[in-house]
Amino acid sequence: MKYTVKNGVIRSKKGIPCTPRFIVDGRLSFRYDQTGVEQVGFKNPAQAKGNSNVFLKKLWDGFRFYLEKDKLNYKPEYANTEVWPFSIEAEWSFLNAVVRHKVMAVDESIVFQVLTPANMPSDTVFKLEFYNAFGLTPLDAEDIRFCDMGVDRKWEEWQFDQAGNRLLGGFRETVKGVVRASEEREYDTNHYRTEEHPYEGCELHIGIGADFAVHYRRTPLNIKHILSSPVLEPGRTYSFVVSFHPEKTGLSEKMTELIGRLEKKVGQQYARYTKAAELSPRLISPYKRLNDYLSLIPVCHESLKVNDRPGAIKANSYAWVWCWDGITASFATAYWNDTEHLRDMLRFYRDTADEKLGLALALSNDMRFLIGCALPSQGMYITLLQLYYSATGDAELVREIYPFAKWLFDKTLTLERSGTGLCEGPSMYPDFPIFMKETGQDLSGLNNTIFYCAARSMEYLAVLAGDRDTAEEARQTIRRIEENFLDLFFDRDKGYIVSSVDSVTLEKRNSFNSNSVKWENNYCRELMEPVSASCLEFFDKHIVSEAGLREIPAWSDAYDQDANQLHCWWPVTGEYFMRLANEHDRKDLIEKWIGWISYWSEMLMCPEGISCYVETSRPELDRWNTISGLWYGYSMRGWYQAAIHGVFGLDADAGGITFFPYSGEEMALHNFRYRGQIYDFEMKGSGPYIASIVVNGKEIKGTNKLPFLAAGNRKRNKVQVNRVTHRPQQAWLKYGYGIELLDIDCEEGAIKARLSGVGTCRLKIAAAAKPNVAIDGHPAETHYDEASGIATLELIFEPGEIKSLFVQ
Repeated sequence: MKYTVKNGVIRSKKGIPCTPRFIVDGRLSFRYDQTGVEQVGFKNPAQAKGNSNVFLKKLWDGFRFYLEKDKLNYKPEYANTEVWPFSIEAEWSFLNAVVRHKVMAVDESIVFQVLTPANMPSDTVFKLEFYNAFGLTPLDAEDIRFCDMGVDRKWEEWQFDQAGNRLLGGFRETVKGVVRASEEREYDTNHYRTEEHPYEGCELHIGIGADFAVHYRRTPLNIKHILSSPVLEPGRTYSFVVSFHPEKTGLSEKMTELIGRLEKKVGQQYARYTKAAELSPRLISPYKRLNDYLSLIPVCHESLKVNDRPGAIKANSYAWVWCWDGITASFATAYWNDTEHLRDMLRFYRDTADEKLGLALALSNDMRFLIGCALPSQGMYITLLQLYYSATGDAELVREIYPFAKWLFDKTLTLERSGTGLCEGPSMYPDFPIFMKETGQDLSGLNNTIFYCAARSMEYLAVLAGDRDTAEEARQTIRRIEENFLDLFFDRDKGYIVSSVDSVTLEKRNSFNSNSVKWENNYCRELMEPVSASCLEFFDKHIVSEAGLREIPAWSDAYDQDANQLHCWWPVTGEYFMRLANEHDRKDLIEKWIGWISYWSEMLMCPEGISCYVETSRPELDRWNTISGLWYGYSMRGWYQAAIHGVFGLDADAGGITFFPYSGEEMALHNFRYRGQIYDFEMKGSGPYIASIVVNGKEIKGTNKLPFLAAGNRKRNKVQVNRVTHRPQQAWLKYGYGIELLDIDCEEGAIKARLSGVGTCRLKIAAAAKPNVAIDGHPAETHYDEASGIATLELIFEPGEIKSLFVQ
């Protein structure tokens, strides 16, 4: 089906593209196609256990709406369709009139709406129907989506409330037993549980009303509920509303308010998503599907937020709240300027943490702590705090959150083993690390690359907070990790790091996982840089497949052991691959990645896991990881920032904006927001070097970092990066995470610059030979690696301190 994407909205001249699609608002999600609603899920805030699916189309239809004239029913047509994450709206050629109709998720309710034209045919009625059997009683023990999860559900009979002008129904749930199968629990070694809270069950009340007088009837056999309007008048809007609430009184109040203020609430919903689209960057490249995807992702991500709990975000369109699904890969969220959500997340995950286990890996619908994960992996929370500060400069929130971040760091350090800086715990991912040869005595690669990033962030935050003791402790932890990580984890025969090391014997395990390196922030480059070429070769030989990046090499005895994750690509973990491909100027691999992503862009969805079990460039959709019309949060963010970092070649961290050139196509990135300023970037030329950066017409040489002061006080700035195939000069500043380049002058082969930063920072200087470097007029020692041509200068900054740099 042909369609276009612009500013986060999907448009089609005929039909609904890529159905069925999920329509979402907060705790509500429903699945829709041209025939109507086929599935409804509602995350009841009173529910601690049980199945969240409320309605499911089986033999008989779900919610369907019609226009009726002369006792004949007409189903909706879809022309000039617009698809938003919360709505589908289209035109319907009805007899000689054009009726506009919408299906929306508003105020966590389903809204069916028709807008009648001036020439509306006479004696026409608007109808909503559904079968009694649409109500789900989850009994399928063989299907995790529709099993009872240890809870009995008993439906009430639907009753029409004439005075309230609404059809009322619902169910009562009662806990009956074990939630998960014991044989699965046997393999589930990386999830920690608290003692269960008392919970006996809950109720869910459902109301179906309208903003007009409803006529109700039901069929006596194969019970079907039929709700009808009066005869439709021209030039009016008519709406059916389906609402949910754990209490009867609450449902009544909710429906009364929603129906009374429906036009305003619908307007607020459109305004919310329009704002998300307007604040987002726009990629302009030869890769149309990638451009479209980056337009859609921020808007679709907005739909995952939990309305009643700022900071909580669902894992996907219909699932619930998981911490690493919400926290990881949050550079993307900063890039599309949703820093308020980052702030709210920091508070939310602090407030829902367990006093012993730390962050809640998963929460119940009523926001109770369900399970936790290994503490080293929780370091992503600490990196999130630094990211938030780097994007906003909000020191007040750092002071508020810092004690909790320090508590997490200190608690994790109690798990350090053998003075290595590395901390014990089962790998947070995949779900069954026992197949990766983990035993309970584990130093996980994934966990500890996250923890290294966290330690770097912790030092930065501690210096910022004036906590010298913690800053020094973090600094020493960083040193120990850097001294030991590659020696313990890097396998020289395979050319990659092993998935885990025995925490007692420190022996490598013969198990390899492509996500054993989790790039949680840019400091990860400094840990892995010595083996980056070898790691990319490993990916190229053993991980790259037709469908994507295998998590597990096909030759590994762990491959496909769970018949699910262990033969998949988990997109959220794939940024390391794109960083390597960019760093080593592998345009072929970057374009292969673009091809993978373009396929899913074409399908108008974002999967959690992509099966690499079959050699195909067009993987099949399934009913779990790649569900039609579904959008996964951390996959969206992971792919988004991989595109910005790897395809465009830009990142923004605590040290500002840095460009990473490669032999790619010319492209632009407009409307990029950072620290209160807007940038329109243009990548000109092609090649792995930068000849110059032109900021608002002023040319700057000798650096791949954008000087902080180059833009001045201008609100909107034009930046052109001129890439070339040859070395532009003998030495230049390549990158320096956490270092702010205030200004720079480069003449006759000499670089003069002013730098600031916080804590330990390493400036990487590209040079044909070891350069002469001075700081504040005094010679400074650098480590020069002849193979890479990189000189490393280590600096330690106090907040607000400025150092003068000279390089020749």
